[in-house]
Order: sequence, then structure tokens, then C-alpha cells
Amino acid sequence: MLPILISFQRCPYAIRARMALRYSGVQRELREVLLRNKAPGFLKASPSGTVPTLVLAHPVVDESFDITLWALEQSDPMGWLDMLEAGYALVEETDGSFK
Repeated sequence: MLPILISFQRCPYAIRARMALRYSGVQRELREVLLRNKAPGFLKASPSGTVPTLVLAHPVVDESFDITLWALEQSDPMGWLDMLEAGYALVEETDGSFK
């Protein structure tokens, strides 16, 4: 079964997840949703009703940075995960209080 990325086209966090999956070369199915009309299948996969959501064989990953890390752990051809600890701290700062 291919991973399924549930996404919304204009969501910047979903864009980040799509970019990471494409960069890593991970084969996946993309399902775009309308957030104003959440289908029951989407809510079953993501009880929080948020995008992006990555549905794997068992776990569901529903934070864009976690999806990014998962994708890069599968394949990271240019070494993006080799950034300095300060890079991770910046991501955490902008993902945390910024949201």
C-alpha cells in the first residue's frame, strides 16, 4: 500500500509536506480535500481534521514537520537532515509560537 498524503492545495504546511515527499522520491497517493467539506474518510484518518495527514500502513502522521522528517528518513539525497541543531531549533520556534 502506498502512503496516502491528505492535503489542501493552499495550506503552507501541506505544501511543505508535499515538497519533502517529492524531494525524497517517496511514491505516494495524493488526496486533496476541501476543508469546508470534510469527508468521513478524511476524519477517520485524521480525527483532528487537519492537513497535511500522511496515512501509512499503521500509523498516521499529522504534523507537516513530522511528515517531512519521515520522508527524509526514507531518502535524503542532498543531506537536508544534516543541518545544524540551530536549524532544528529555528523550525521548532517558527512551528510552535508562530502557529
